[in-house]
Amino acid sequence: MISHPEKMRPAVAASIAVGAVEGLALAAVLPTISALAQGSAVWGLGFAGWLWILAIASAASFGLNYLAERANYAVALDFLLSLHRLVGDQVAKQPLGWFARPLAGALSRMVSSELMSAGEIFAHMFGPLLSRTTAAVVIVIAAWFWSPALGLILTVAIPVFVLITLASTALMRTGRAIHEPAEIVLADRVVEYAQCQGAIRSCGRSDHYPALDRALESAYGAKTRALWLETVGMLLSGMVTQGVVVVLITVTGSLAVDGTLKPIPALAFIGLALRFTSTLSAITTSAMALESRRPLLDGLDDVLTAQALPEPEVPAVLCSPGAVELDDVTFSYSPDAAPALRNVSMTVPARSMAALVGPSGAGKTTVARVISRFYDVQGGRVLVGGAPVREQTTEQLMGQLSMVFQDVYLFDDTLMANVRLGRADATEAEVSEAVELAGVAEIAQRLPDGWDTRVGEGGRALSGGERQRVAIARALLKKAPVVLLDEATSALDVENEAHIVAAVDKLREKATVIIIAHRLATIARADTIIALDSDGRIEAQGTHAELLDGGGTYARFWHRLQSAQGWQLTN
Repeated sequence: MISHPEKMRPAVAASIAVGAVEGLALAAVLPTISALAQGSAVWGLGFAGWLWILAIASAASFGLNYLAERANYAVALDFLLSLHRLVGDQVAKQPLGWFARPLAGALSRMVSSELMSAGEIFAHMFGPLLSRTTAAVVIVIAAWFWSPALGLILTVAIPVFVLITLASTALMRTGRAIHEPAEIVLADRVVEYAQCQGAIRSCGRSDHYPALDRALESAYGAKTRALWLETVGMLLSGMVTQGVVVVLITVTGSLAVDGTLKPIPALAFIGLALRFTSTLSAITTSAMALESRRPLLDGLDDVLTAQALPEPEVPAVLCSPGAVELDDVTFSYSPDAAPALRNVSMTVPARSMAALVGPSGAGKTTVARVISRFYDVQGGRVLVGGAPVREQTTEQLMGQLSMVFQDVYLFDDTLMANVRLGRADATEAEVSEAVELAGVAEIAQRLPDGWDTRVGEGGRALSGGERQRVAIARALLKKAPVVLLDEATSALDVENEAHIVAAVDKLREKATVIIIAHRLATIARADTIIALDSDGRIEAQGTHAELLDGGGTYARFWHRLQSAQGWQLTN
């Protein structure tokens, strides 16, 4: 995940050097105090000589710490830059169906606050952990040279701290496994409560929401249990640390009493032992801090290991530009779910218009999604331009399609910039024609700054119908050979529907149009009407007249719509 792995070498080397110098400085305290107490040289150096060594070690430690911090921060910044790029590249490779999950909030947190927390691993944790570990090893080696008995005591303390570290991190992991699922449910319920305020208030239930109350109680109980486990881990670590200190002091005191150690060096060794145990304790703390970052890394791993749909390295040969075909397609959104499409076969010739009709849940939108390869089908083939979509690159397939769906997203930019998203290099004449046909010119006339008016995030400054007209203008401007319209007229009033009918007629001149609609004017103008039943099967297909003559669901559907056309409100 680091674009320049060579930056790790100086960071690791500097961190190890810092630990070695600090360990040697601590180990030098023993001969320094012994030289002072005895008034004679220890290991060939007197008290003044050892003071010089401590001074040199102090200066070296300062310089090496500076270099280590710079190196570790360089690695951390490179890590953040690389991860941003990797996450962006990985997200860009995923099929659009991957985004059907509630990912927006999670991805936003991941590339902002959570990614900064992950960067702290290199900036504040990895380097110090290496330094402390190195310092501990140096102190143990020096203790063996000074006194094998004391060296043995410090050596035995290390596996004890390792076991405590493992136990503490295991307790933290168990605690997290207890409270995280409940917190995810609570977050979902809070979002749900905020989003459904209209429904709750209209029913007079805004002061009490049982689902949120239950989620709060569950999260509180889970967090309490997890906190107890994590507290036990911290208490265990603290108790063992103090126990090791007591043992070291006891053994050192015994050696001083029986004359093996002189009193002053014994006191110096107790100070060294205390520093040694605090170093081990800091290592334990660093290990637990790293463990606390595990959920962040797991979340990053989920994104970075997400499998994109396979695609060829070279574009396919399109033998029938503009044609769309589903050949015995069966598709289910998940292995456990019932198929949304069952053995669907349909052919839409180039420059023709097909209307998909049927009850809610019949699979009309799913047809549009598999044509766009939001998902790969489990059975059969989907062909666009005469070539299977699996044999086309993403760029090639998307270049053939323009899509207008019910939920239109506009960027927080000007109205003109959102229209030109369809094709940035379009001429002024092409833009003018597209906006006039789609009825967007009329919107611009009403806005305070005309075409330069910013539409807000998601296009919130415009109504749903106005956003759909902008999306249709984009489709007109892109001039793709295939246009998919999913309920594109659902949010339009009668007056503006005329703009859309005119736009669709214009699209039919040069593009294949597949439309999902319930409006009579739209359905009747289609060259082919494909009626789906509630099980995701094609019940009938043909022209409007053929389906009316054949009776069945489409004929009943049509007659109901036609009878509703004459409804009016009366006293």
